[in-house]
Amino acid sequence: MDRLVKFCLPLEMQNWLNRYKAPGYEYAFAKDIPNTLDNHKMTDRLAKIIPLRRKYRGKSRYGYTRPSSFGHKGGADRFALYFR
Repeated sequence: MDRLVKFCLPLEMQNWLNRYKAPGYEYAFAKDIPNTLDNHKMTDRLAKIIPLRRKYRGKSRYGYTRPSSFGHKGGADRFALYFR
């Protein structure tokens, strides 16, 4: 993420992003974010400032067989954020 954009974000969002920071060699800027309502609310607030895309991640489990190419929001354990 651009340093200026990150600097201009509210402190609460900066701390949240630092908690889920993705490694530098990946395209995602945030990774392994638990699929909770609070995290989705924070992501919605962030999406008003930065155009982003969510990718849902998770394992197959009883009653849900994850397709090999993507995961549905309802069957996800976590998600990652990418620039749009």
